[in-house]
Amino acid sequence: MAKDLAIGKRLKIDKAKQNMLGAVAIASLILGVSLVFAVYFLRYIKFNSAVISEKNKAIQGYSDAIRDIGVCKKPSGNVYNSAELQQCDPNDPELLNNVPGTLRYNVITDLSQNEALESVGRTGLPICYDSSTKEKLSFSAILERYRYATSDTAKENYLNMIGMCSALRVIPDALPSSANPLALGASLNKIFQLSQFDPEGITPGSTDESSLPGIGSLSVNLEIESSAETTMRVLNNLEKSIREINIRSARIERAVGMDVLKVEATASAYYTEPVTLNEHVETVRGDGSIETDAGLTEEAI
Repeated sequence: MAKDLAIGKRLKIDKAKQNMLGAVAIASLILGVSLVFAVYFLRYIKFNSAVISEKNKAIQGYSDAIRDIGVCKKPSGNVYNSAELQQCDPNDPELLNNVPGTLRYNVITDLSQNEALESVGRTGLPICYDSSTKEKLSFSAILERYRYATSDTAKENYLNMIGMCSALRVIPDALPSSANPLALGASLNKIFQLSQFDPEGITPGSTDESSLPGIGSLSVNLEIESSAETTMRVLNNLEKSIREINIRSARIERAVGMDVLKVEATASAYYTEPVTLNEHVETVRGDGSIETDAGLTEEAI
């Protein structure tokens, strides 16, 4: 009887050990799986936090650029939301009252009224002058007319006047945004007309490489043969022209006993080349590293 009790106790002890080992094994398995999932979720959270952080940086950068340029009203928060971006109207001149100190505000209200730029400008367009006083219309005067305009066509005309009548027109006149040989030919023709010289023909050459970054050049071959007074008048007007024309080489001949001065010159006229904007894409990897791809480009004129 005692032997049977001892055997029963031994069996119960062995069974308890087996149950304990099974429970420990199951607990270890659960703990191991929990640790694996914990590490996975920690890495997942860290990865998503890095992605969200980089996205927030990009959004903040775009918002700062939009706010600093002044094409939208200031955002209600730190960044622009979709509704605020959809309400942006850069062509609305009334927007300037809400974006003081921005690049657009400073350019339109200050630089566009610069007397130094205005003093070197060409003869203004008739629409830029008041028909009664014959004085040039200021930005505020054109804006006032825009406010009281009753039709969309009239408002559009006044918006165009703000750009055309600005002193800033001197900048694109002096350094156009494209090669445009026809425009160069028209500029040379106007210089010849002012100089009372009638050329046989005007043929601007092809584009050349320029040593100046972001600046392109057009070659120009000039041949002027007229009286000494007329030839010198053409050269003086070329020098005074708002369009930058650089004479690289020249050959001057004067006929003996005759009032004839001949000039053969090779010159260059300049323009701004299209700007290439590089938009880079940042890829956030699972190990926390960030890879930058600058393969996307966009041309802006």
